[in-house]
Amino acid sequence: METERALEILKNIPEKHKLAPDEQDAVMTAVGLLSLVAQSKSKAKAQKAKRDKSIEW
Repeated sequence: METERALEILKNIPEKHKLAPDEQDAVMTAVGLLSLVAQSKSKAKAQKAKRDKSIEW
């Protein structure tokens, strides 16, 4: 599943269902962790592209 789609689903859970405060915190923590993973993948991809570009001179 795409990270963006998973984030959408997790963000919609509190809107569709009544959650206890601890459940809502768990969902928001999952959203935060998933965002960090997506960000680190993006950064690694950019670094690889930069490294590959510097080799091509």
